[in-house]
Amino acid sequence: MRKYLLPAIIMAVGAFILTMGLLFRFYAYPRLAVVPPDTNTTQIVKDPDATFFDADNLKKSSGTLTTTARIIGDEEASEKASEKMGREIAVWDSGQISDNNGDNMPMDGSTEVFVFDSHTGQAVNCCGASKNGQEIKREGLLVKFPFDAQKTDDYKWWDSTVGKAYPVSFDGTDEIQGMEVYKYSMKVPEQKYSHRELPGNLFGGGPHSEAVDADRYYSNERTFWVDPVTGVVIDRVEVQHQEFRAKGHVLPALETTSRFTADTVDKNVEEYKSKSMLLGMVHSTLPIAFVAIGLLLLVGGLLLSLIIGRREREGQREEDYETTDQDPVFGSMQSRRDIHGQG
Repeated sequence: MRKYLLPAIIMAVGAFILTMGLLFRFYAYPRLAVVPPDTNTTQIVKDPDATFFDADNLKKSSGTLTTTARIIGDEEASEKASEKMGREIAVWDSGQISDNNGDNMPMDGSTEVFVFDSHTGQAVNCCGASKNGQEIKREGLLVKFPFDAQKTDDYKWWDSTVGKAYPVSFDGTDEIQGMEVYKYSMKVPEQKYSHRELPGNLFGGGPHSEAVDADRYYSNERTFWVDPVTGVVIDRVEVQHQEFRAKGHVLPALETTSRFTADTVDKNVEEYKSKSMLLGMVHSTLPIAFVAIGLLLLVGGLLLSLIIGRREREGQREEDYETTDQDPVFGSMQSRRDIHGQG
């Protein structure tokens, strides 16, 4: 039996390594590929050459436009939402302001509560999802792409300005500071999304004309550079156009091409490059390697066991043959037959 000990050990090790590979992929990865509930991040997009309607001076102006978004994860709300929905849910509080002149009154601002699936990034309509304190129903991706993002045109991204989700197209791969990223784009078609009371003289009226209710139109083109492993947006560009329309006149409201600042991109790369590498290993590299090695050891151990068994059987047959062919008392089989025949 000692001869079979080595094959048994090899197969046991192979089974252990194979099991570890499967655990990496189907147990460890799903538990690691989740949005952390304690997220606390700031992202800044800037356009140094934006044109906009200066509400303070009631005229068209230009300069640097900076939009700052602060996102803080609500751990307690995330835990309650997860218990309620029976799956991992993230609840993030977001505050965003756009500033064009650095004074105490921002050009625009909003607060939102994003509720989404921690694995897929898809909107979940429950648990306090809101914008500016008002309950809201969303769809599509809100702040990130799914873990293990795919080269597909099937995603949709939520546009908070108009309150709709629009298709996202995959545009190929790119590289940012050594990170392979997927490039996606989306278009928000021009549409009316709000209105505002403005002085009539801005729309062809005299200096003492009455105020008019002007319709506000908006369009946007976004480009995302996404780490496919974590689904995090490493860089983003928005080409946005807004204008007021009233009485057949058009008043430009905003023309901007805004992009994440270099500091924001650097921080994203610094934070997610190593996380992406480690998570990618748990998702693909380690499972593939461990399963392959485990299977090789199992097959190798089995073959070794079969070889040992075959040699044992061959040895036994030779032994039996020698014992039968040369009997120490009666000699050969023929001799025994002769003796029995004479008897």
